Amino acid sequence: MLGIETAAPTLGAESTWTIAARRCLAIVFLGVVPICLIAFLLIDLGHHQSDFATFWQSGRDVLHGRSPYPPLRTLPRHASPTSFAPFVYPPVAAVAMIPLSLVPYGVAVFLFIAVDLAAVALALRLLGVEDWRCYGAAYASAPVYAATGLGAISPLLLLGVAALWRYRNRAIVAGALVAGVATAKLFLWPLWLWLIRTRRFAAAAIAAVVAFAAVAGTWAAIGFTGAWEYPALLGRLTSLVGPQSYSPYALGRSLGFGGGAAQGIAYLVAALGIGVAAWAFSDAGRLLAAAIAISLVTTPILWPHYLVLLFVPISLARRSFSPLWLAPLALWLDSAAWSMGNTTRIVALLAIAAATLAAAVSRVSVQRPV
Repeated sequence: MLGIETAAPTLGAESTWTIAARRCLAIVFLGVVPICLIAFLLIDLGHHQSDFATFWQSGRDVLHGRSPYPPLRTLPRHASPTSFAPFVYPPVAAVAMIPLSLVPYGVAVFLFIAVDLAAVALALRLLGVEDWRCYGAAYASAPVYAATGLGAISPLLLLGVAALWRYRNRAIVAGALVAGVATAKLFLWPLWLWLIRTRRFAAAAIAAVVAFAAVAGTWAAIGFTGAWEYPALLGRLTSLVGPQSYSPYALGRSLGFGGGAAQGIAYLVAALGIGVAAWAFSDAGRLLAAAIAISLVTTPILWPHYLVLLFVPISLARRSFSPLWLAPLALWLDSAAWSMGNTTRIVALLAIAAATLAAAVSRVSVQRPV
């Protein structure tokens, strides 16, 4: 009896050390190693071939009283994937990058990549995912690699949407989060419709006020430089790189439709999606997945790293590991950043995204209203 009683703590201690070792290895291989590899990649790419370089420079421009926006006349007639990276985000993003612009580019890269990778893990945690295999599948996916490899803000958008779901019943927090993600990336405007459809009217009002105040305030900080030609700048960007992306708009252009017709078809599909979602779904989880799908359909520029948002409906459908978590790995079949207008590439990516969303929505458990 004495031998059995004294053996139990030893086994418990071994189990504790084993768990600690696994966690340390997970941190190293899912965190430290990717940070180092991707940071060196971004530094090697230089200041003209990554999203983060554009963000970093925009923060420096605002800090020194310059406009981060390029004049329309300076935009090229044709965009190149190796050199075209103008700042075209709302000014909120430029102001938010000021802290990183205060440090050298190499240091800022490491800090931002660490934030990106941490955002993915925190987003899954906020969505109630605890199975470590789900985290491994997410970090191994092409969208997460593309986002961190370019220094994009897509993982931060994933975190914002995850936090929106976690704190959806707190009007101030939910409204501020929708305002934050929508002003960082305009294509996420359907999240505001999600607030309306789920009868979170106070949060919707707060989101509208906060978004207006944030955009107006940050634009005032740069003297409203570029504000009046900003819509034209977005239109020019769409014509330059929209056909080179993976959006339904790009698909239409690859099939020979004009710019207006291609965007009109995308808007028509989005309108049908809004109508179907409003009629078929009453559950907040399925409606959130539908809002994400509508966002991805309506944007004329869709890059592979935008698809990190797929992990929201996937998490709502399966909080433990299942084959659904492996669906984004299929995007590795063609990991090119630009579609170059290739119809086959565009259709393949859209088909994988649509199948993943459909499978996730069908498995989202109905949430009881709170």
